[in-house]
Amino acid sequence: MQKLTNQKSLYKADLLLLLLYVATAVIILFRISVEGTGYLSPDSKAYLGLAQNLKDGYGFYVLNSDGTGRHYFSTWPVGYPVLIYLFSELTTISIYWSSKVLNLLLLAGGFALFRQLNRQYSYLLASVYGAYTFMEVYSFTWSEAPFLLCLLLLAHLVYKVWEQQDVYRNTVFIFLLCLTLFLLRYVGAFSFGVPVLLGLYYGYRQNVRAAIVLLVSAVLLTILAGAYLYTNYALSGFTTGFDRLEAETENAGSFVQMLLRGLLNEFLIIREYRPANQPDYLLYVTAALQLLVLFYICFTINRHFNFWQAFKKNKFAVACAGIASLYLMAILALRTLSHFDDLDYRLLSPFSFLVFISLIHTFSLLPNTHKEVVRAKYVLFGFFVISLLLNVPKKFVVSQLQLLF
Repeated sequence: MQKLTNQKSLYKADLLLLLLYVATAVIILFRISVEGTGYLSPDSKAYLGLAQNLKDGYGFYVLNSDGTGRHYFSTWPVGYPVLIYLFSELTTISIYWSSKVLNLLLLAGGFALFRQLNRQYSYLLASVYGAYTFMEVYSFTWSEAPFLLCLLLLAHLVYKVWEQQDVYRNTVFIFLLCLTLFLLRYVGAFSFGVPVLLGLYYGYRQNVRAAIVLLVSAVLLTILAGAYLYTNYALSGFTTGFDRLEAETENAGSFVQMLLRGLLNEFLIIREYRPANQPDYLLYVTAALQLLVLFYICFTINRHFNFWQAFKKNKFAVACAGIASLYLMAILALRTLSHFDDLDYRLLSPFSFLVFISLIHTFSLLPNTHKEVVRAKYVLFGFFVISLLLNVPKKFVVSQLQLLF
C-alpha cells in the first residue's frame, strides 16, 4: 500500500513538472511574440549574425559594422552561435527561431535534470525558472541559457566525484563541461578552478592518482583556452575582440552601489527594482509577499529542523554554492578591470541560479514528517508560479482586453 502511494506521488510530481514546463515555454513564446525587438539585444544579433554567416558558408569572418569587409569573430566565444547554426541545420528552421527553440530545449534539459536530482519535488526545483531573472535569460537569445544548464550539470558531476562515484569517467565529463563553459562565455574559464579544487581535495585524501588526473585536466583546459585566445589574437589583433582595458571603470563607491543593486534585484524574485520606475506599487506588493513567504518558510523549518545542518550535509547543495562563489569572484574580478557590462541580471544570473538551487534542493530534501513542512514546500512552489504568471506581458494583455470591452 505504501509503495502504491509513493508511486502515485511520483506520478503527480511528474505531471506537475510537465505542466510547469509547458506553462513556462508558452509564456516565454508569448513574451517573444509580443515584444517589439523579439528579445534581441546587440549581443543577440551578433550571435545570430555569426550563425547565419556559418549557414551562408562564410565561416567565422563576419561583416564589419559599416558593411564593407570582414573581420574574425572574437568579441564573444563561438560556442553559442555554433549551437544555433547546428540546430538550424538539423531542423531547417530559421536562425532566429532556432535560437528560441534551442533555449526551450535547454530549459527542458534543466527540468529533466531536476527530475533526476529529486523526482518527488522536481517541480519545486524547476519552479525557480519562473523568477524574473531567468525568464529574461530564456526569452533573450543569450549564451547564458546554455551556460546555466552547464553549471547545473557541473555541480551534479562535482557532487558525484566528491562522493567518489566513477571518478575518472566523471572527470572526463567535468573536463568537457568546463571547456564548453569557456566556449560559451570567456568568464567560463573560472570553472577551471573546479578540477583544481577537486584535485587538491583528493590529494588531501591521499588519493594521488585521482588528484593527478584532476590537476592535469585543469592544466589541459588552461592550455586549450590559451590556444583559443592566441588564435583570436593572431586573426583579429585582440584576444577577446577589442581592448577591454581601454574604457575606464567606475570609482569604488559607484561599483559597490551597482553591485548591491544588482544583487538586490537577483533576489527580488518577481519584479526588479528600477529607480526610474518609482513609485512602483507592484514591486512593493510583490516584495512584501516575498518577505511574508520567506518568513513563513523559515519559521516553519526552524520549528522542526536545523536547516543549515541539513545544508552542510547536502553535498550537491554545497557544490552549487561553491561554484556560485567561484563565479561571483571571477565576474567581480573581471568587472573591476574592464567596463564591459553593468552588474545586472545577465552577469549575475549564474550566481543567483546556483544559490537558489542549493537552498531549494536542501529544502526539498527535508523529510515530510510534518504537515507544516509539506505545506511550506507547496507555498514556495505557489510563489514561484505567481512569479511566472506575473512575467506575462501585462501591458499587452490589458491593452487587448481594453479593445474587447
